[in-house]
Amino acid sequence: MADSARIKSVTVTGLFHQYDHHIEFNQEERITILHGINGVGKTTLLRMINSLFKFRIAEFYGIPFGVFIVEKLNGDSIKIEKLTQKDSPLVTLFINGEKIGTRTSWLKKYREGEFRDINDVRTIISDEPVDMHNGFAISARIDGDAKAKLGYLPIQFIEASRLLCTKKQNSIGRNKEIITHTVKLYAAELQHAIKSVMADYAKKTQELEQTFPFRLLKTTVQYSDEQLKAHFNTLQDTRQKLRAIGLLPTSDAGNLDAASIDSLEAQHRAVMDLYVKDSEEKLEVLAPLSQKIQLLLDIINSKFQGKELRIDEQQGLVVVGKEGEIDLTLLSSGEQHELVMFYDLIFKVEPDTLVMIDEPELSLHISWQHKFIDELKKIVEQAKFDVLIATHSPTIVGQNSHLMVGLDVNG
Repeated sequence: MADSARIKSVTVTGLFHQYDHHIEFNQEERITILHGINGVGKTTLLRMINSLFKFRIAEFYGIPFGVFIVEKLNGDSIKIEKLTQKDSPLVTLFINGEKIGTRTSWLKKYREGEFRDINDVRTIISDEPVDMHNGFAISARIDGDAKAKLGYLPIQFIEASRLLCTKKQNSIGRNKEIITHTVKLYAAELQHAIKSVMADYAKKTQELEQTFPFRLLKTTVQYSDEQLKAHFNTLQDTRQKLRAIGLLPTSDAGNLDAASIDSLEAQHRAVMDLYVKDSEEKLEVLAPLSQKIQLLLDIINSKFQGKELRIDEQQGLVVVGKEGEIDLTLLSSGEQHELVMFYDLIFKVEPDTLVMIDEPELSLHISWQHKFIDELKKIVEQAKFDVLIATHSPTIVGQNSHLMVGLDVNG
């Protein structure tokens, strides 16, 4: 996504029939903090942005507002107007002043998963959530051309109710939703990611080993002795770090050291040269995941007391205390909030995503709240995404008042 497709500002008028808000996004540090007392619309603003770029226009029918405007850095303007005519709301979408048609249906629930349009009595079967308004369900969709004009903006919405989530499970040919602990779901996701990357590592190892003799016959020494020593030492450091976080077995240590290079005979020099290059290529497969794992471990273990978060190839995430392994669901709510939030930020966000975090302070000790923005800055600087935070905690804001947009009762 081009940098110019990022959001410049968001404006809403008549929110809850009383508030007007304007939010300029911080473009330099890429973190914007919405701060205000309960009830001024912080969470609702996040949901409106999420609904717009997830193309869920129906959700705007259930929100009291007048006009909602999103301005992008590329100059595009997206506006949603809501009017009430004869006690029936009408939501209209405009992109750069052009009215965009939406297919809106007012539905009555017929049975599970089936709705009937009250105007033409056709049956609609939908697994998508539909917004409820005055006892009716609403389905409002925009076509593909309109979606293209609206523009794709990846969204990651970390909601306040983040410790539990719904998971689809196939049951006798039907999708069934079950409620599960988010930490358990994320542990399973990481286990799958580790399994996948280790399979890639094994494949790369096999490819290099199979062709090693043939490449050795054709290779010429490229590293000087000093360069080879430097690469070898870096290689050993990388292996040590990967073993420490559990991505390489402790047996993968090797008995060589850099000093051994000085005593190599000429015919062995090319072997060592190619060995180091191949080892670097293999470990490069593990680099993206290992960097994310290391960052998560550093942040979480700097806060956990009497316990340690570890990575396990069979379980993904494990926590070990003085008496052994601790079930993830037995962590305190604050510990789970930290683990869920930072796992989301580190593992589930792509560059140029808009991440929205609702009440990051939930269940967190004041010292953890104080560290949050600084930790977030490190992740944003590395991963290059935008963050919009809704909070009423002055401790979360801390020394970062320049990132804050106050939402007060006067609009």
